[in-house]
Formats: sequence, C-alpha cells, structure tokens
Amino acid sequence: MEHITYTSKAVNKENEKLLFLKYFLFTYNLLLFMCGCLLLGIGIWLAVDRNFLTTIIGNNLYAAAVFLILAAGAVIFFISFFGCCGAITESFVLLGAFFIILCVASLVCLIGGILAIIFRTQIGDKVRSTMSTTLTDHYGFGFESEYNRAVTDAWDRAQERLQCCAVSNNGWHLYRQSQWYSYFGAQEGRDITYEESNRPYVPQSCCVKDRLWRYINQDVCQKWRIGPPGSPVDGAINRALYYTGCFDAGYTYLMSNAVILIGLGIAIGLTLIVGIVVSGLILMKLRSQENKGY
Repeated sequence: MEHITYTSKAVNKENEKLLFLKYFLFTYNLLLFMCGCLLLGIGIWLAVDRNFLTTIIGNNLYAAAVFLILAAGAVIFFISFFGCCGAITESFVLLGAFFIILCVASLVCLIGGILAIIFRTQIGDKVRSTMSTTLTDHYGFGFESEYNRAVTDAWDRAQERLQCCAVSNNGWHLYRQSQWYSYFGAQEGRDITYEESNRPYVPQSCCVKDRLWRYINQDVCQKWRIGPPGSPVDGAINRALYYTGCFDAGYTYLMSNAVILIGLGIAIGLTLIVGIVVSGLILMKLRSQENKGY
C-alpha cells in the first residue's frame, strides 16, 4: 500500500513537472512567434531598403548575413506553431520536429551574427579600391550589361540616401576618370560646342535636395566652373553639391547595420537555445513515461 502511494506521488510529481514544462513551452512559443515577426520585419527592411551598397563594395558577407537572418525569421515564424501544437497535444513527432528545426535555426542565427562580425573587419582599403573601380569602369553607361545597370542604380541610391558623392571626401574629380564622364561629362577645348561645354561634371545623384526631395540647384551642383565640381577643391563653396565621400558615409552606415545583425543573430540564437533545452526535457519526460507505461 505504501509502495503504491509512493509510486502515485512520484507519478503526480512527474506529471506536474511535465505540465509546467508544457505551459512554459507554450508561453515561450508565443514569444518566439513575436521574435520571428521581428526578424522578418528587420530582415526585409535590411534586404530591401538598406542593401544597396553590397553591389559597389564587392563584399557579399553583408548580404549573406541579411539573408540568413531573414531565413531564420521565416523559419521561427512558422515553427512556433509546431511548438504550440506539440506542447498542447504532447505529440512526440511535433516536438521532435520543433526541437530539430530550432537547432538549425539557432545555428543559422549564430552564423549570421558571425558573418556580420567578419564583415565589420573587412571594411577597409580594399573596399575603397573596389568602390573606385565600380564607379570608373561600370557606372552610368553600357546599360545592355545587367551588372552596369545594377552598379549605376546602387551608386545613385547610395549617393542620394547617404548624401555623398564619389568615393573620398571632396573626391568629385574621380568622375572625370570614369566611363560615364567620357560619354556624358563636360568637355573642354577649343573646338567643342556650347552643348558639350555645358555637360555635367557629376551625376545628379550627387546633388543636395531639400526636405521635399527637390534639388536645391541642380545646374550649380553639376556644372559649376568657379568651384566644385568644375574647379579645384579650394574654389568657391558649392552648397548644392555633397562634399562627403561615399566610403566614409557608407562605412558609418554599414557599421551600424552590422551591429544590428550581430545583436539579432546572437540574441535570437541564444533565445532559441532556451526552446531547445525545454523541448528536449519534455521529449525526455514523454519518452520516460512511455517506457514506464504511465
């Protein structure tokens, strides 16, 4: 009789532990669902709105980190339903699938964070050189080439969004070495026409806009000859032209984005480990009850 009572108490205690873990996992999956939504939102934002520099810096680690975070967000968003259903129904299959997919998603998040860390260490002179090459050799001409179209769009978006021009600070002269300039830029000499002399020194994406997204003075920005971009840097100040180079502006921009990716990757990865541990404990207890026959 005492043995039966002891066994009954042990069973009740095990059931209470299992019930606590089930409700904990259910609550955890609600949090996980919100984390998935957060990752999806930030991943889409980074991929669509803030990924334009990848083409002109010649480094795909940033894009890879964004893709991994986005993929992890999608997986977490859907797998949270498995976790909730598995916790409520005590389904060994659903909980097993939840456990395995959580392991994979956790690994993906951590890899995304690590790639972002590596990316931060690789933004240097090599990136500056690649930016110069893409601008001089691929910007603004040869649109039959898909790569040239992508580079042109990326440079225009970078210069407009980051409020910069060319690569280095006060570096508008780099455009004079570009294929774009040889086709469309201002020409100088005795035999040129007025139309040729009135061509721009820089593209319009280098020009300052007001709060309503209108150019404050596009002609002065592109064609001024008594100051930049038509004359040396020590000429009169051109307030219609961006002076900051896109390397410095892009460096700050990418560093801040990399911090977001690192934080998300590591924080969500560690959060997923909690779910792995809890679902693993429930699986062990379900297996133990199955073996004991209660």
